[in-house]
Amino acid sequence: MSPIRIGIIGLSPGAWAANAHLPYLKSSGSKFKIVAVCNSSVESAAKSVKDLGLAEGVKTYGNVQDIADDKDVDLVVCTTRVDRHYTSILPSLKAGKDVFVEWPLGKNLEEARKLLDVAVQNDVKLGAVGLQGRFEATVETLKSVLEEGRIGKVLSTTITSQGIIGGQTELETQTYLADRKYGASLLTIPTTHLLDTVLEVLGEFSSVQSLLSNQRPVIKIVQADGSVVKDNAKKTSPDHVMIQGTLKSGAVLSATVRGGAPFKGTPGLDWRIYGEKGEIRITGADAFIEIVGTTSFELHSFDTDEVEKIELKKGTFADMDPIARNVARVYEAIAAGDKSVLCDFKDAVKRHEFIENVYNQNPSV
Repeated sequence: MSPIRIGIIGLSPGAWAANAHLPYLKSSGSKFKIVAVCNSSVESAAKSVKDLGLAEGVKTYGNVQDIADDKDVDLVVCTTRVDRHYTSILPSLKAGKDVFVEWPLGKNLEEARKLLDVAVQNDVKLGAVGLQGRFEATVETLKSVLEEGRIGKVLSTTITSQGIIGGQTELETQTYLADRKYGASLLTIPTTHLLDTVLEVLGEFSSVQSLLSNQRPVIKIVQADGSVVKDNAKKTSPDHVMIQGTLKSGAVLSATVRGGAPFKGTPGLDWRIYGEKGEIRITGADAFIEIVGTTSFELHSFDTDEVEKIELKKGTFADMDPIARNVARVYEAIAAGDKSVLCDFKDAVKRHEFIENVYNQNPSV
């Protein structure tokens, strides 16, 4: 079987695609082949191809229309900033190409719906979105434990987490995170990634209530070494997200995600699932479970009053760096044509509808 020929939009050393996508793509054997790179300029694309050691003959583009027109590209992978997703992948969708784009699908619900419509109109066979937490080994382990009935019927789940972004500072290279209009914020990225992972295990919402707050309307912009670039930068995106809801199963959910780092020396993620016969506690470094995974999985049995440490299923690519592991699993699903867990454009629009609902419930933020 011929490899799936990939064209990447947005690839540079040290950035997301290089760290999260390339480790798998460079080792995928006969399943995938990178044939084109598109950056802001042909020169930039050529430099990335050289610096990242891609094969000779990889085409370089500086215009997204060119990669859409390239008949040698089967799958377009978009890893640009979220506010550039729409314009980056629209030509490829109009050309009927398969697309794998990072989450969020668009910077808002309107863009996401338009991209879904274009994909349907042009008979796009695969529209995949990077909500890769669904493939996390923690999810596989949780599903197994719950299916075994270890804690009985699930009554509730509570999540407390820190999202790293949305704190007292923002990196100079990521100032767009402070401005809600760009579509990248504590709500849209870490919170929705985390909730998508939770809902993959426990099922969808039947109702949702929310509270958003921007407690730090003024922040500092800093360089990577911590030196301050700007003291009083305006921030319009939320830095506290509180979600309560009822799941279709009847269980209730409460999630609190705040910006900034965790309390020093403590887990940045504490996820509990309370059942009739026991309770599960999962901890991790922060809200980005899809990137860093989790650090502990414990089960308290009410019958024995004992706490058992549960070993996480390793899953595939267990030896790969955590940032790339779940992305690799997405690619494996694409290669196998397995859409059972994969987030498609319809799923992504559903998550955008959740975000829009939360914003509508909090019109002052």
